Amino acid sequence: MTNISELKNDIAINLQELIPFDLKISSDKNSLLISKGVMSSEIPLASLELDLLKKFPIVNNQINFSTQLNGSVIINFQLESITNIDEIKILLQQIISTELPLKLKNNTTNKPLTYIPNNYFGIPLIGSMYFGVIDRGTSLLQLRSITGCPLNCPFCSVDEGPTSKSKLRDFIVDSDYLVNSYNYVVKEKGLKEAEAHLDGQGEPMAYPYLPELVQKLWLNNSTKIISIQTNGWFLTEKLIDELAEVNLSRINLSINAIDLKLGKHLAGRGDYHLERILGLAEYIVNSGISLLLAPIWILGVNDDEIEKIIKFSVKINSKEKRYPTMGIQNYLVHNEGRNIKGIKQKSFNEFYDQLRSFENSYNMKNLVLKQHMFKTQKSKMLSNPMKINEIVVGEIVLQGRLEDEVIAQAKNRLIHVSNAGNLSIGKKVKLRIVRNRHNIFFAVPT
Repeated sequence: MTNISELKNDIAINLQELIPFDLKISSDKNSLLISKGVMSSEIPLASLELDLLKKFPIVNNQINFSTQLNGSVIINFQLESITNIDEIKILLQQIISTELPLKLKNNTTNKPLTYIPNNYFGIPLIGSMYFGVIDRGTSLLQLRSITGCPLNCPFCSVDEGPTSKSKLRDFIVDSDYLVNSYNYVVKEKGLKEAEAHLDGQGEPMAYPYLPELVQKLWLNNSTKIISIQTNGWFLTEKLIDELAEVNLSRINLSINAIDLKLGKHLAGRGDYHLERILGLAEYIVNSGISLLLAPIWILGVNDDEIEKIIKFSVKINSKEKRYPTMGIQNYLVHNEGRNIKGIKQKSFNEFYDQLRSFENSYNMKNLVLKQHMFKTQKSKMLSNPMKINEIVVGEIVLQGRLEDEVIAQAKNRLIHVSNAGNLSIGKKVKLRIVRNRHNIFFAVPT
């Protein structure tokens, strides 16, 4: 129950009970600081005061904000006449909801964070590689809830992390919007058994509402597996317990070395605590969540570490029967990502030959991965509403993550538009589709 007292119209409202964020007053007493996981924002107290004074008869126009010993932020004022307290609460919620996105940022990357509310575009979240649902013609659907990563891996294929030179902003999606889009795709594809795989351009475990998201995905009767990709930065025993409680199926954990010094180098951070993450890997196994270790094999960099990681997996995870325990990836050179200078990618023939050799050495049969090992099946793809070189009229709906990029929508899809110039949100413009693989669309203005 909201902590509201009425005595001679003296009002005390606990703001903490009105919005699902952590709150505190800034040290200069001028702002309400709002945070939740990697999200943070601030609202000028003067803005809250002004809107309250416009709406309600407050004695002497005096409003006070204070912090209790338990950390709760309390707003106090005296009314000149009796007023419905619910109206005050609703107004405060509206003010905060309106102003919170204006200065929202991702604490991990220190970049502006754009929040995408439920049904913001009026269409399912399909078409973007940044957020939403990606269908690649199987029963596994990729779900992307947030962008941005705390690591600066020197081999990052999408140039993520605090030191990224290409990414200007991050996105975070309302969980209901993401789940509704997932349900739409499952229905359109006619899937009876689907895997919801939480991945992204960034770190999926940065999403502040992860356990709630998993719970909502299980409400679809076609959902049979829910898995997540992570580098382990945000892993804690508490989060693992919460994910085990909502029956997360599998965690794919990226560990690229056992050697502590090399681990820091490949994470691009001196404060990367590999020992802690290795300990949490064992905690995952004991939690009942399946664990798959997913190192990237970088020719000439971590060759000796791959066998160490295999041995570590065998040591802690020998009883896993549901899924493969290793998902070794081949380092690839990416034109739009970060590449390690002087390092070439291993040929896939050589890569798979070496994996088969490891399979023989360790009596393992699942280092060369196949879709059936994860119960993944081929399925029809979503219909593709736009062809390459087709001209469509799109409406600009968001600024993009890259310089000179915006996001548009047309034909029930989102579209990345490059060479956008001064295209502003709300403007309608003719676009030429230049790429459309897997219902991810790219276009340029015509």
